[in-house]
Amino acid sequence: GGPFARAARACRVGLAGAGEAAQPSALARVMGRLSAVKASTVRFTEIRRVAALSRPLELSGRLSYVRGGRIEKDVEAPYRERTSIDGDTMVVKPARGEPRRYALRGNPAAWAFVEGLRATLGGDLATLERYYRVSFSGRVDEWTLELAPRDEEMARYVETIAFRGSGADISSIRVDETGGNSSPMTLRPDSS
Repeated sequence: GGPFARAARACRVGLAGAGEAAQPSALARVMGRLSAVKASTVRFTEIRRVAALSRPLELSGRLSYVRGGRIEKDVEAPYRERTSIDGDTMVVKPARGEPRRYALRGNPAAWAFVEGLRATLGGDLATLERYYRVSFSGRVDEWTLELAPRDEEMARYVETIAFRGSGADISSIRVDETGGNSSPMTLRPDSS
């Protein structure tokens, strides 16, 4: 369980017409389920498509969340690295070498992703709506949440962040950047 795993298909349904009244209710119920999760750890596979690279880079490892906004991403392959996010600080610890610290607010693309991830995992719709134009489709057991940054500086780097899930389980996260880079991530239960 947790706010991640379980594969889910998402149907793209607009918030207009007959479904308009049902959509906010489903969104509120999904946010309620996500906000009830205290902690979760899942396995991830991420495909980074970067314009400067001749082919995509595939990363795999574990992703952990603790209520309150603490996130850890442990990359296990093709290299080892741990990224911890707590508050406004991101610490990257490579397998060799010294850890590097970053203030997230100094990097609009990272800040957009982290705030979208934290607020979604925490079921915090008010924060999502403060920073993003929120589009929700589907129903509680099969949903898609798409976020487009409201802040002009963030929007220069990140076009959309899309989450798919079922109930409180998120099965995928996709970040599309304005320069054509994308990072789809598939999540599944951690059986170890």
